Amino acid sequence: MKKHQSARRRGVTLLELLVAMTLFSLLSGALFWSLRLGLSTLSKTRDFTVSARRTWGAQRALESMLAGLTPTSAEFTLPGTTGLDYAPFFQGEGRAMRFLTAHSLSGGARSSPRLVELAVIPGENQQGLRLIVNEFPYLGPASLGVLVMGRTNDPLTSSTFLDFRPVQAGPNSFVLADKLTECQFLYLDRGPAITPDLWRSRWPTGYLPRAVRIEMGGQRRVTASIHVSQLLHP
Repeated sequence: MKKHQSARRRGVTLLELLVAMTLFSLLSGALFWSLRLGLSTLSKTRDFTVSARRTWGAQRALESMLAGLTPTSAEFTLPGTTGLDYAPFFQGEGRAMRFLTAHSLSGGARSSPRLVELAVIPGENQQGLRLIVNEFPYLGPASLGVLVMGRTNDPLTSSTFLDFRPVQAGPNSFVLADKLTECQFLYLDRGPAITPDLWRSRWPTGYLPRAVRIEMGGQRRVTASIHVSQLLHP
């Protein structure tokens, strides 16, 4: 009789089993959500790192191309005129830039002179902004002049601007940065040392800027000032 009662006391009641299953379910759920949160954090960190690397990579590529900037002139004919006109070739706008450089993405620092076009365009499916670059062989001043559409005079600043054809994205365009929340170019004017820096959103005709500032915003914001070679300025 005592042996039978002892065996019965060693058993598990239904209530104890339900409590154990409930605790196991709670612990399993907590472990699942912890793993899910960890994987989500890891994925966001990886995406952030990739985005930062792409942004910094774009900055380094732009630094190399601007460091190789080569001064030259464009040869063109203004609408309504017959004579040839000449002007230093450099297009500097808030979301577009054109210049001649000795450094290219494909050929590196030892490439022949290249016409480089930079433009900020809408991203795929209108998601954010995309910075693209086009490269073309340099074929002389007349090949640059076909990009000039005319001149614009600003009566407020007495500045003269060259008007250029829009930069077109094509099958050979290289995407330098993608999924940006913002992207713009600014140009540093040169003046007396005692005056504060003047950054222009559009660069006038006649000479080259002292520096170009690039502001790119994505998962990580990058602001870089790239100084144009001092050899370009007297």
